[in-house]
Amino acid sequence: MSQQRTNTVLDQIIEGVREDLEARRAVVSLQQLQRTAKAQAPALDAESALRGEEPGSVQVLSEVKRSSPSKGALADIADPAALAASYEQGGASAISVLTEKRRFGGSLTDLDAVRQAVNVPVLRKDFTVDEYQIWEARAHGADMVLLIVAALDDETLRRFLDLTHELGMHALVETHTPEEIERAVAVGARIIGVNTRNLKTLEVDVHTFGRLADQIPTDAVIIAESGVAGEDQIKLYAGHGANAVLTGEVLVKSDNPARTISRFRDVGAAARADFLAGKKPPAAQAEFAAQQLAASADGAASPGSGEGSLKNAPGPYFGDFGGRWMPESLVAALDELTEVFDKARVDDEFQDEFKRLSRDYSGRPSLLTEAKRFGESIGARVFLKREDLNHTGSHKINNVLGQALLAQRMGKNRLIAETGAGQHGVATATAAALFGMECCIYMGEEDTRRQALNVARMRLLGAEVVPVSHGSATLKDAINEALRDWVASVDTTHYLLGTAAGPHPFPAMVRYFHEQIGEEAREQILEKAGRLPDAVTACVGGGSNAIGIFHGFLDDAEVELYGNEAGGDGVDTGRHAATITLGRPGVLHGAKTFLMQDTDGQTIESHSISAGLDYPAVGPEHSHLHAIGRVKYEAITDTQAMEAFKLLSRTEGIIPAIESSHALAGARDLAGRWVKDLGPEAAAEKIIVVSLSGRGDKDVATAAEWFDMLPEDSHEEQVGQKGEQL
Repeated sequence: MSQQRTNTVLDQIIEGVREDLEARRAVVSLQQLQRTAKAQAPALDAESALRGEEPGSVQVLSEVKRSSPSKGALADIADPAALAASYEQGGASAISVLTEKRRFGGSLTDLDAVRQAVNVPVLRKDFTVDEYQIWEARAHGADMVLLIVAALDDETLRRFLDLTHELGMHALVETHTPEEIERAVAVGARIIGVNTRNLKTLEVDVHTFGRLADQIPTDAVIIAESGVAGEDQIKLYAGHGANAVLTGEVLVKSDNPARTISRFRDVGAAARADFLAGKKPPAAQAEFAAQQLAASADGAASPGSGEGSLKNAPGPYFGDFGGRWMPESLVAALDELTEVFDKARVDDEFQDEFKRLSRDYSGRPSLLTEAKRFGESIGARVFLKREDLNHTGSHKINNVLGQALLAQRMGKNRLIAETGAGQHGVATATAAALFGMECCIYMGEEDTRRQALNVARMRLLGAEVVPVSHGSATLKDAINEALRDWVASVDTTHYLLGTAAGPHPFPAMVRYFHEQIGEEAREQILEKAGRLPDAVTACVGGGSNAIGIFHGFLDDAEVELYGNEAGGDGVDTGRHAATITLGRPGVLHGAKTFLMQDTDGQTIESHSISAGLDYPAVGPEHSHLHAIGRVKYEAITDTQAMEAFKLLSRTEGIIPAIESSHALAGARDLAGRWVKDLGPEAAAEKIIVVSLSGRGDKDVATAAEWFDMLPEDSHEEQVGQKGEQL
């Protein structure tokens, strides 16, 4: 078999390519293609075109590209011939045409149109796994084909390359690693590309080119592929010796692609001149690298701008938000926790134990399930990140196990925690039982009534559950009481805060233990769908599950992120917990963040049918992500959440937590906007990943009362009414 398994998305793409190839072969035989190919005019000299007439010039291999696995739809190209002609006008040395249809939206029709429209060499860019495709490319007038080293064994790679040369064509031989470069050189490749996109994750690291380019013989034509967002990347690639740069996305999105190509040639030539003068790295590269380093250090750059990553922000501040606004009596405990956490992050023994518990005790990785019937009902593809399948029934166990290990390292034998919906309390009580620790859970009195089942679970696990009756008797007040306990018992007690809020190091630490949600989801969606999602939705109270899943996609600017807050009875009623939607900056529970407050700065009581979202503030990193525009936060009413609760139950047989139902409702709203703006067919191709943060067993009484499913005067009805009235 000619194809090599790569265990990446490439394997799935090639499976589809083979199926489509056989369908075409059934219509047009190889013999017919060979006759047509031999009748074509001789192929143009792609090698000379991409090398350029002047040693100091940089060529642009411009691509006609409708979509991609990593970013979905890029542009609606109504006239590929006109686009290619504009490329040639701007100085493109060759034109690349995608012909793979399933993931890239290409076709041989596009290739035919472009071939007729331009007088420069044309690359038929597809996933070549059969000689038929090479003859097919020549029959349609292509001057060059793509051969991906990772997908072919050595014998096949050599055979395909020889055939292209026999037909008077050239091949762009694509590599990703030093080993692949060695293989390309060994078979005699004359045009070698370095693709800076990781085949496993689809992430781009533009510095890959600089690390690999000097391993390619200087007499070969060296082409840099992927990652071009603007002039900085052209400078970078040319500064490391690229003869040509392949770029498509930035051109198909440009208002004036001809001008963009002309500018790319100019800045590329200047950077290549530095390279030829022996400046390594050239001035342009040094400047760009310095910008990258500075942006990474402050962690505040906009996503996709090439100015640093939003991931792994260390705290204590996230932009203007965060900090450690705590009484002096707790500063030493927070210092100790910070020190132990920082050491644990780089300690192999700690990491191994945390991974073992996550795998063998919690059941990670959690599944990513396509909710086909739910998706069909809302008009888009929906995948559920199944945190509801974790031990204890929610995402909370991730953070609890991590912090319990830290408490053990600090010699603390007592855990305290706050809880709203009860899921964090159950998870903490579970960890305490596992580690042999004392446990005390603070829970708002009203929440103990609407979450009576979880109260019983905590007590069965050996925890003391303390109802908090003052204030609004909900989550905010439970946190207040837990903090008071911690002040009085700090020597023996660890406060296992359950959300990504509070004083440093809690926001960064809670996110760290939940990052696996997003990391798994990103890898899983690439495996299942072959591309990144168009959007990710998650419910937001304090925001632990949301920051966990968002983390995997923060640097993917093309992935829209939505945090769905509790809109309660409606944001115009005053009975809601839409902290970011209607709140303003202030300080609560040790951190500066958005919170609901009156004109005097006093915290306003929140409301939600969901106990876990009934909180008047939000984690400071969410406030920062809102402030810079990376995440959109939208309010979901109780009614919308309960409709989504019922819809998922009846279409998929999955009963979600009411908290998670806010994210489902957010996905429903988003899909509705796509249907309206793009039309049903386009919307149906969109992908949403929803964080299903917990299961709904705990909410059945509330839901049954909401939907009027309980006998009158039953105990369950009374419990449900309590939940509905809050």
